[in-house]
Amino acid sequence: MKIAITGSTGHIATSVIPLLTGNGDFVRTLQHTYIPEIKQEFTEIFTGDLTNPSTLAGFIDGCDIVIHCAAKISINSNSDPSVYETNVKGTINIFTAAKKAGVKRFIYVSSIHAYHQLPVSALLNENSRYCFNNAAQYDQSKRDAQKFVLKNATSAMEVVVVNPTCVIGPPDPRPSLMGKAMIDMYNKKIPSLINGGFDFCDVRDVAHGIVQAIDKGRNAESYLLSGKWHSIAILYRLIMDLKQEKNNIPVLPGWMAYAGLPIIQLMAAIKKQEPLYTKESLGALLYGNKNISCAKAMSELGYCCRPIAETVSDTINWYRKSGMLV
Repeated sequence: MKIAITGSTGHIATSVIPLLTGNGDFVRTLQHTYIPEIKQEFTEIFTGDLTNPSTLAGFIDGCDIVIHCAAKISINSNSDPSVYETNVKGTINIFTAAKKAGVKRFIYVSSIHAYHQLPVSALLNENSRYCFNNAAQYDQSKRDAQKFVLKNATSAMEVVVVNPTCVIGPPDPRPSLMGKAMIDMYNKKIPSLINGGFDFCDVRDVAHGIVQAIDKGRNAESYLLSGKWHSIAILYRLIMDLKQEKNNIPVLPGWMAYAGLPIIQLMAAIKKQEPLYTKESLGALLYGNKNISCAKAMSELGYCCRPIAETVSDTINWYRKSGMLV
């Protein structure tokens, strides 16, 4: 098959592409800016912009499948119009171009954040309600894009949506937001932890689920690609065990982290760098759902997620070999 994939330099697509080429598929990748070192065997690189429809037609021509991974991830409290432009309008643009090109199946990589997370102990599955209009701008953008593609699924161009949770794992060349946090934990650049956590899944398992969705996913259906919820303290302990050092870092309660937000933001502004955390990232950390079901993906896609200890070990080893750890 001929497959077009967006977000080709991102964390998820970096693991999807080798699976596709390993199956003998021809892969055409979309890059906003040409990055020579990203080129992989049996791939064709196309330079284009999701927010500029005129640049997309040639990218999709002749392709049977589109896998749309590209997105702008934002944990910024300030309104950023580019989040909506990329995640919603960009999705509409690539979807429209795919339809005009006669693509048979459109795979959209959404996010667990498209769904409302509360109450945290309640079962969250594909039938759960979407996030509300007071959710973070990133969450709303993934929700709106997901609703659009599912609403416009047809027999001529089928649509399958996958919703990964918090993705970690190798390879992670750029690295991802959570990858940067893991590197900072290992390098002891984080002074304290916050008493919260995420549902972690392995990028290699997510990539496998996406590839399986090409043939096995049902039209106009979504699939949650989750793992298990673990606290940040557990993640830190696993990293320190690999470093063979003691786990002796303070863990702050959520209220204290919220109280410290003004100081964190002020320090970031003075240093002209991204804040250690934001109101949005705190919300996800403290109020993310702890009971996310991947039963549907397991049954229909053959999805499974490996234990977090294996993922963390492989990830730290990969970062070490890549020279990212001190």
